[in-house]
Amino acid sequence: MNMEMKLDHTTLQEKVTAALRKMILLRKFTPGERLIQEELAESLGVSRMPIREALQRLEIEGLIEIVPHKGAVVKEISKEDIEEIYFLRSLLEGLAVQKSLNHLSKEDISCLEDLVEKMEEDIREDNLDGFVEHNILFHQLLRKGCNWKRIDKMIQYLWNGYPPYVPSLLPKTMKTSNEEHRQMLKAIQEKDPVKLRYLMEKHVMRAGEALLSIFEI
Repeated sequence: MNMEMKLDHTTLQEKVTAALRKMILLRKFTPGERLIQEELAESLGVSRMPIREALQRLEIEGLIEIVPHKGAVVKEISKEDIEEIYFLRSLLEGLAVQKSLNHLSKEDISCLEDLVEKMEEDIREDNLDGFVEHNILFHQLLRKGCNWKRIDKMIQYLWNGYPPYVPSLLPKTMKTSNEEHRQMLKAIQEKDPVKLRYLMEKHVMRAGEALLSIFEI
């Protein structure tokens, strides 16, 4: 696997972080396993600098731990971590979409409808990566109209780590997830922000419960 070396530093670091995050979440690295910077740099075709920065980011996200005299070690996924992340996400995203609804344009709503159809196509074609990408865009666009900057930053932080890759870990949940997206679209069309908030809270909590079940923790 080689990273594009013409990328600017920030973009390269983000791509390295995303690649390592995905490998950890998909259990390519096991809990307790050491992540050797030199080996990671060679496998990803980059220098040690973006690897070091990526590991620092992943420690903040709680996926690894930097241990003195040992280096980066993959952390065990805990039940408490997942429960906390998804409970906070449900509350914050629910509130964000409620405040966002009345500020979404017709073009925004049309894009949301298109994304749901793209996810339907991803399901038919068993395109996990496509579904992950379109799901992220759907959630981002849905809360676009919320003008509270702090809540958006908190949600973005909580999205790092497990959330984007739940479909990859649980492909059978994609159909359920997109059915819930359609319910949200209906609430948008009905201009019902309270219903939209309820549906988002339920959607996020259901995903968290599904993630807990796969790790049996």
